[in-house]
Amino acid sequence: MISVSTFGHMPMSLRALILNNFHTGYDEREKRIDIRKHFRPHAYVVKGSDPEQLLDTVAGAVESYKNIVENVKLNETLKERNKLIEEFNHSLEDKVKKQVEEIQRTSRLKRYVSPQIAESIISNGSDKYLINARKLLTICFADLKGFTEASESMEPEDTINLLNEYFTEMTKIIFIYGGTLDKFIGDGILVFFGDPISFEDHAERAVRMAIDMRNKTQELRKHWLDHGCNIDICFGINTGYATVGNIGSATQLSYTVIGHQVNIAHRLQLEAKAGQILITQRTLNEIKNIKLETEEIKNLKLKGVNKSTDVYNVIRHTHAT
Repeated sequence: MISVSTFGHMPMSLRALILNNFHTGYDEREKRIDIRKHFRPHAYVVKGSDPEQLLDTVAGAVESYKNIVENVKLNETLKERNKLIEEFNHSLEDKVKKQVEEIQRTSRLKRYVSPQIAESIISNGSDKYLINARKLLTICFADLKGFTEASESMEPEDTINLLNEYFTEMTKIIFIYGGTLDKFIGDGILVFFGDPISFEDHAERAVRMAIDMRNKTQELRKHWLDHGCNIDICFGINTGYATVGNIGSATQLSYTVIGHQVNIAHRLQLEAKAGQILITQRTLNEIKNIKLETEEIKNLKLKGVNKSTDVYNVIRHTHAT
């Protein structure tokens, strides 16, 4: 029995076989595997001194060692690929997070402004929308006169259907003029102009919006009257500085407008009769591009406001000046 125990005592042909196979394609010094360290001579024992049998045995050992080397290479490759996959996953997570945040911002914006304005704000990459600020705004309150009385004789389902029809049509008009839909208050609507998109003609937009909303309500009234609902719309519009921004708790925020000028618009709406659009002198002064036909109401006393004020009932707008 001959034991293959040392590399130096092997025939030249065997040593050449080992050297050629152990170093091919694996020349990096730091990745070389010492033959003496990994070659296990006691694992390969042959009987007799048959050179062919010895050659076959050593060739088998070399093949096993080549497999070891390939496994080492494969492990290195897998480590590199796992690292790349991990980096890709982190990058993908960041992208998904940003996309989700963008969708949430867009969805939040679309609650208040038209989809076109929302997309414009997002596409511009602005981080300054829907923030708290003091701005010159035109504020509009709209309300349905006679709705409370009419709803007393209506089934709840009919009341909801009427309001949904009304709010749907009014929202379309609000967004056409670039208004910010603050909220629905019962059968009332609060809209303001000048934020998050600033318009130089914010007062004009508000008044023209109110006129179109009034006209649309007259169309809806024909259907409502057929069902015994004698209701009509009225408006209060004021222009002035107010605070606009996110107001509420950490779990429930509302993008809204507050301040004395908002209260005046609301008080005007409370004084308005069915079909009236009451505006303040400041709002009238801001309108430059259209001519309004108005009816002046002098010394109107508004609830909660110390001084009487002159207001104007808008009949129609005629033509551009």
